[in-house]
Amino acid sequence: MFERMYELEATQVDFNDLSKYVYQKYGLKFQPAIPGSKELYVLMSPLDSSYFAMMSRIKKDDAGIDGPGHIATLDLRCGDFSDMIRDLPGFTSAFRLKSKDWVGVWLDRGNDQAIKNALDYAFKLAMNGDKLNIADTQYIYVPGEKTDEKYQEQKIKPRREVIRRNKQKQVPDQIQKMLESYDYSILPAKGRAKNFYNQAKMMADYSEEYDQPAAFKRYYPTYHDMMVPQLRTYFTWRKKIREGKFEKTSTSYAYVYIYELLNNIGVKNSDDGFEKLNKFKEYYAQKYDVEIVGNLDRWLKDYVLYYHLDREKVNQVFENEIATDKDYHVLLHPNDYSISELVEVFKRLSPYLSTCLSYKKLGDNFDQVFAEIWNRILVLKRKNNISFFSKYVAHRNLLVENLFTGAVFYPQKNELQSYIIDPERKYLYKADKWYVSVLHPVKRQRSELNTFIHEVDRLMRIKFRLGRPLKPRKLEKVFLQAIETGIDTYQQKVEDAKRPKIEINFASLGQIRADASVTRDSLLTDEEKQLEAEEEKKETQKIKESNPPVEKEPQTKETYGLSKDELFFLMSLLTKKSWQDYVKKRHLMASILADNINDKLFDEIGDAVIEFNDQDQPEIIADYLPDLEEMFLSDEGE
Repeated sequence: MFERMYELEATQVDFNDLSKYVYQKYGLKFQPAIPGSKELYVLMSPLDSSYFAMMSRIKKDDAGIDGPGHIATLDLRCGDFSDMIRDLPGFTSAFRLKSKDWVGVWLDRGNDQAIKNALDYAFKLAMNGDKLNIADTQYIYVPGEKTDEKYQEQKIKPRREVIRRNKQKQVPDQIQKMLESYDYSILPAKGRAKNFYNQAKMMADYSEEYDQPAAFKRYYPTYHDMMVPQLRTYFTWRKKIREGKFEKTSTSYAYVYIYELLNNIGVKNSDDGFEKLNKFKEYYAQKYDVEIVGNLDRWLKDYVLYYHLDREKVNQVFENEIATDKDYHVLLHPNDYSISELVEVFKRLSPYLSTCLSYKKLGDNFDQVFAEIWNRILVLKRKNNISFFSKYVAHRNLLVENLFTGAVFYPQKNELQSYIIDPERKYLYKADKWYVSVLHPVKRQRSELNTFIHEVDRLMRIKFRLGRPLKPRKLEKVFLQAIETGIDTYQQKVEDAKRPKIEINFASLGQIRADASVTRDSLLTDEEKQLEAEEEKKETQKIKESNPPVEKEPQTKETYGLSKDELFFLMSLLTKKSWQDYVKKRHLMASILADNINDKLFDEIGDAVIEFNDQDQPEIIADYLPDLEEMFLSDEGE
């Protein structure tokens, strides 16, 4: 059966022999995973029909091996024992199932007896309901029956092509010593990084001149995962990198080189390692493999922390974080900065501010008013002692920070130290763990701050009589009162500044007034006194006539300047109703309607509210859906 399925080179374990072994020993046969499939065969437990072995073939290219054709693989469910055998020669992570309970086997590399032992173990585990006790169970199984003796092993004379390949696969002495140094006594979960580090030190100065490069594909790659041609390819490529010749290669080789640098292999000191990592990022990753850049940026931060590099390097790798933290620090300590710096921070966090009417009309005065408002907002506390800043801007967290996550890194004996990046970001090292104290932006930060600025703009329009009134948005009453108080305080300061400063002796003021009143009354005739009374009455009447009572205008549904077609289009998107027929009959374009709506609602929202998705269909931006529903669908908006 398997002869027709696979055309493979000579292997240490033949598919026919393996299937024969399974049938003779367990009375089981490999079955297609899917009826008619010729790619994947499985062994099922006689107890519950669950899979405990999978035999398949994988394209060489998918496995990182040059050349056409396929390789033979076997996946076995060995439970907790998988970790103990995963790094044995010929064994690896499972090919088909990404589970720690499964282990993979390269049938063209593994030892015949080791593979059968592992298969025996998987069978026993399946037959015992996953309750196999390794300590009380014989691992090496000795079959009780004899196999068919008419088939005898015979040595096959190698072909010329095989001889040529064997010559190409000759192992240099240094590589051979490195391969033999692998310590299988350490479980892979702990020893993989240690083995890599020890082997990397052995090969730190090694170089190759190999002219038959082999591809390599593997997650979290190490030397142990490479075949000899791949090792020789890597050390040839690494030599060129060290000479300043950056050539494209398999991504897995690039990661092995990065792991070496993170472990300070092949560098003079940590400063040299930092420079080499940045150089590799600039001349290789950004040019040939941009997906590596994200990991490199993260590991560079870990590198400066772990090796405690100087402030200049910290500022370099944490540049974006420091800028964000600076904005938050300005908001929390506005009196330490200028008013213009405070306003600039809000302009970065809330696009509504730069476009609102009060900002445009009041100019520099807006900054002064806003500073009064923010100083009052900042000291207020909501229920449960939650401030405006922690609810709507950012909240502080203390999190466990795992350095070099996703990299093969072996920690060395190093005097690890805490590091203060800036006043708002601190890395702490305590009890063998790293922690980071940092301000994290709240969810929907921009939308929430747009609402705050909208209310500032709305109340400023009323107080300063600017433009048309805006419809209120939801904001806690305590914060609305702080906005009004801030505006009133500014206006009072302006009025006070206009008044001339006159010094009055209040001790004699009363006597002066009394004397003046007596003198004045004594000089007026009765006729003049009567005329004065009539004049005062007329003046009072004029004041009443010039300030008639304000009649309330009847409330109408607010359309915010939208046309009938634009309003229908927006309401259809909000209520998820069809709009296509309406637009088609009126010869309208959805893109133009969306642009007009975005423009007309910008003063209210401070951002575009409609965007087109990957299918080129219009939809409401999720962040602004609650605002638009309140404006157009709530009872208040009707």
